[in-house]
Amino acid sequence: MQRHWAHESREDGCHSPATVLGGQKGTMYPAEFLDRILFATRYTRHLDKHGFLRFQNWKLYEERGLAKAPITVWVYEGSLTIEHQAVTLSKYGVQLQDDRKHLQKVSHPHLSQTPFRSPQLALFDLGPGDWLLYWKTPESARGPRRRRVPGIIQLPLFELPSLDMDVGADEGGSTIHPRTHLQFVPRPGTHPDRGE
Repeated sequence: MQRHWAHESREDGCHSPATVLGGQKGTMYPAEFLDRILFATRYTRHLDKHGFLRFQNWKLYEERGLAKAPITVWVYEGSLTIEHQAVTLSKYGVQLQDDRKHLQKVSHPHLSQTPFRSPQLALFDLGPGDWLLYWKTPESARGPRRRRVPGIIQLPLFELPSLDMDVGADEGGSTIHPRTHLQFVPRPGTHPDRGE
């Protein structure tokens, strides 16, 4: 509102920033949006096949319908928010350790109603207070490790001998059929009764 030296030479009589801008004040953002950008730490994780998130030494439930999907974790002072495609899935109250990076305690889960709910109906419905939404894993527990050694090829469990005839064609019973749990099915368009 005060006169500013940068606008003193204007001839239209607008000598303060407020009069220069007029009604244009820019885009107003909600406080929680600014807090998320300025004061939050962001992580990207993937949910497991049951819809749980492993974050540090904690398992947190998010959404069974988003199994294996990438999600975003925002850690604020006192809260942890989980989102998928800018839709909030859940919020947890958290207490951080002295390093302000690791979770010391998780409490007060709040699950949001989202469009990502699984189409599979549950056998019975439980309320948020009736089942375990979060728990701390042991310190020594680690995520799954996949070791791949270059040049190593996994061999099949057993080898099947090649059969020169289709299943169902019998020429005196001299062919030994392997005993496996596999079932051979005739090729389409063949008739085992006619020996094709």
